[in-house]
Amino acid sequence: MQRNFLWSGVGEGKRDHLVSWDVVCIPKAKGGLGLGRISLRNSALLGKWLWRFPREGSALWRHVILSIYGLHSNGWDANTVVRWSHRCPWKAIAQVSQEFFKFTRFVVGDGERIRFWEDLWWGDQPLGVRYPRLLSAVTDKNIPISSILGSTRPFSWNFNFRRNLSDSEIEDLESLMRSLDRLHLSPSGPDMRSWSLSPSRLFTVKSFFLTLSQIHGLPSDFPTRIVWNSQVPFKVKSFVWLVAHKKVNTNDMLQLRRPYKALSPDICMMCMKHGETVDHLFLHCPLTMGLWHKLFQLAKTDWVPPRSIFDMLSTNFNGFGSSKRGVVLWQAACIALIWVVWRERNVRIF
Repeated sequence: MQRNFLWSGVGEGKRDHLVSWDVVCIPKAKGGLGLGRISLRNSALLGKWLWRFPREGSALWRHVILSIYGLHSNGWDANTVVRWSHRCPWKAIAQVSQEFFKFTRFVVGDGERIRFWEDLWWGDQPLGVRYPRLLSAVTDKNIPISSILGSTRPFSWNFNFRRNLSDSEIEDLESLMRSLDRLHLSPSGPDMRSWSLSPSRLFTVKSFFLTLSQIHGLPSDFPTRIVWNSQVPFKVKSFVWLVAHKKVNTNDMLQLRRPYKALSPDICMMCMKHGETVDHLFLHCPLTMGLWHKLFQLAKTDWVPPRSIFDMLSTNFNGFGSSKRGVVLWQAACIALIWVVWRERNVRIF
């Protein structure tokens, strides 16, 4: 419904969906429109319950969940494996846990709750993963930090191995002890869980939602500034956004989408020499190139035509200076050129 409204409006008939809905949903800074998928917003909101569960020990809702599903072996969370009715609320929350726990780690306080080997609290992976040979030699893999190190320095180093260590395991143990020599415990404070996506280390729905919304493979340098921060009408901004994505209905695109409506052959109506693509129409066409040269001459700036219109929009030429006024004028001039070329092209066709 959202997608149909975006491209067709109200009562305007069916229109082409020019840009993938996955791209539309990502943040503007990444090249989308920032609409966001409703399913991902729901997942981000469900993640908040996973964050609140270990922090609200006396809350009634936590006791209800705990009595039904039981406590996880890590001592922090409720069990996330739910085998009951598909309508139970905790099952929907548990389905978010795999993504949620990717961005959590523990901050050591008194060391009473954090598991020394299994939890992520030191470095970029659990110590049991970094030192698997030592993990295989311990008697209790769920032992807390305080039981091994004690509560104050010097550390007690009570690893409680079930057998004598081999030479290679002794080397691992020495490496581990050297690494932990920089650790400082806080006996007066409890262990805490932190959120890696927020500067405050506290969970926010927004940070989780933005991370879930990211799509790999998209250009990281989308020209957000010139597209959305320019002082031009919103209709023109939206058009330039389509140009940056190369999703304007030029003849080559119409040949693919609706060949019965496209010009055949797909020749550029501006120069009548080459096929019409987004890069050709707005940059490489001799008539358009002449306009770009004229603009740079007015700005008294040398330039080399880039390979694509995306590169053109992404490059910071500072044609009218680096002041705020100069930047605004340059952005408006570039966008006006693109808009005028499109209008002229349509006049010649229709």
